[in-house]
Amino acid sequence: WGTLWFIYHLALFLVVTRLLKNVPWLLVWGVAAALEILPIHTGSVLIDEFASRFVYFYSGYLFATHVFRFADKAYADRPTALLGLAVWAVLNGLLAFGGYSDLPVVSLALGFAGVLAIIAGSTLLARTPLAAPLSWLGAHTIVIYLAFFLPMVVSRTILLKAGLIADVGTISVLVTLAGIIGPIVLYALVEWSGWGRFLFERPSWARIDTARRERGGAMVAAE
Repeated sequence: WGTLWFIYHLALFLVVTRLLKNVPWLLVWGVAAALEILPIHTGSVLIDEFASRFVYFYSGYLFATHVFRFADKAYADRPTALLGLAVWAVLNGLLAFGGYSDLPVVSLALGFAGVLAIIAGSTLLARTPLAAPLSWLGAHTIVIYLAFFLPMVVSRTILLKAGLIADVGTISVLVTLAGIIGPIVLYALVEWSGWGRFLFERPSWARIDTARRERGGAMVAAE
């Protein structure tokens, strides 16, 4: 599965969720939570990552409406949201660095707490001018997903073979930046030249939004 396991799992999560649509949600959620809590380590990325991540995907499916309400409340009461983020950061840090974050149930609780923290933080950040680049990236996630692999591998190979940087953390940051900037440059070249539009444009037969069909030649992100 390599580094693209998350993309494949999204499709798997969607299929499983659709198949379980008529099963009582509480039963499905309970089993999904149990899979995350249990120490499942088969050595298979497909099985292990499904067990540890599906509960979060399914929870998003179940509680999407509540998630948006939470985001609205976080923005409406910014002081409380910031205080909550500060408390979460301290507790999460203590549990993580204290070696307790991987304990059964604790990992599940921290996972959901982290999700809420990301939602609150993203909501507060998204309303600021500084978030404009991040908003653009969010609207073009498919560009990053589809094109990050090559610049990431090339940059990592060059950095490791050059030996100019010994710190693994610094190398990781640079490789991550390459995996983001590389696709953006490619996307800009495609927009400018008109060549390779098929890489990021959803085919007309795969569109269900009439408004998008009516945009003519405008390039539409494929997410």
